[in-house]
Amino acid sequence: MTSFVLVHGAWCGGWVWRDVADILRAAGHDVFTPTLSGMGERAHLLTGDIDLGTHIQDIVNVIEYERLRDVALVAHSYGGMVTTGVADRITDKIDALIYLDAALPEDGQVMLDNVSAERRATVIQLAKDEGGGIGIPSSLLLDTGIEDPEQREAFLARTCPHPLAAQLDPIHLEGNFKRIRRKAYILAAISNSHHFRGYMEWAQSEPGWVGEEIQSLHFPMATMPKETADMLMRLSV
Repeated sequence: MTSFVLVHGAWCGGWVWRDVADILRAAGHDVFTPTLSGMGERAHLLTGDIDLGTHIQDIVNVIEYERLRDVALVAHSYGGMVTTGVADRITDKIDALIYLDAALPEDGQVMLDNVSAERRATVIQLAKDEGGGIGIPSSLLLDTGIEDPEQREAFLARTCPHPLAAQLDPIHLEGNFKRIRRKAYILAAISNSHHFRGYMEWAQSEPGWVGEEIQSLHFPMATMPKETADMLMRLSV
């Protein structure tokens, strides 16, 4: 049995992992799908003080308070910033670190380093114009890939603004996360972000890492939950 901690990305919440979590639990694993501060069902708590450090502490606290060991820590999208910080801080409690179409930062980077200068300016301006200067509107969400119109609308209805400060807060790393026993990068190949493909190709050539692809747009947990769950189990168990 493995303890999975699944960390969502921007504009979402722990709910985005529901189908994958159900499959993992049915296979006998413990699964935690925490929602980051100011997001999902906690969106009403959004303030300008919520930054990357807050989100890292959110996940550290889950692992500490649940007394988890040998954790399979999985990140999607922005969640890669969070899990990298978590794994760097409490390395001895993490057995597997998996990035699912996620940011894989270096020390000092911010999430918005993964986009063009034009996109960065758009994000900041929209947060000012529509998010009270503290939240990035979910209108910037990437294509979900969900084909059924009702399911797609239900997905989008649960999205929320993302804390702007969390996208601008630099990560501070000592490199401890590199010592984790199992490390993998899964690229959503149809989405094919330039930065994310670079991470996957780097992982394929780096000792101690695995690089793979899933034939999906940016939200494989929503469009291919069984395939996603199977990959997570194979790469971490």
